[in-house]
Amino acid sequence: MKRNQNGIFSTRNMILMAALIAMQIILARFLSIQASDILRISFESVPVILAGMWLGPLSGAIVALIADVLGTIIHGYGIWFPPIALGPILVGVISGLSTKYVFRSDLSSTRESWKVVATVLVAGIVNSFLVGTVTTTMYSIIVMGNTNAFSVLLWSNFLGRLTTKPVTILVNAVLVAVVNRAVYRPVIRPIVHRAQQ
Repeated sequence: MKRNQNGIFSTRNMILMAALIAMQIILARFLSIQASDILRISFESVPVILAGMWLGPLSGAIVALIADVLGTIIHGYGIWFPPIALGPILVGVISGLSTKYVFRSDLSSTRESWKVVATVLVAGIVNSFLVGTVTTTMYSIIVMGNTNAFSVLLWSNFLGRLTTKPVTILVNAVLVAVVNRAVYRPVIRPIVHRAQQ
């Protein structure tokens, strides 16, 4: 019971995760541009990346999953398609693992900004071009009833992503670096350290 009070599910961490979930839902469902059935321009990864970096890989995954489920319900989509949640979950996990085990940094100094940018770039590439391409193609076939061949849809999806996703990933990297630099030391670090005591 003590671990729940002072670990990932401490009150402070839960409040921070709830705020990041709310931010993700707003960015994904209300401030995004739907270019086609399977291509969306959005900065919804920013809160998930921050959750992973600040609170760890499990918290990043939880924020991504809950935000995806709630966002689907709030936005009024008829069906929640679990494979699409895999991309955002991996973003949270990759962000948390890279911060905790690869870079081993609290990411609060300016010289650490390259680590933040590298984390966002890797997470964005995995989400947008590896997992996202496959899962949104599956969504197009299974949910939307597209009758084209999987390989044809996969390549057209991939090529469509090449036009918008690199810019989105770069903007995400800049946004995460700026937000992390502005907020981590004065606000987040005290919350995280108190939750771990």
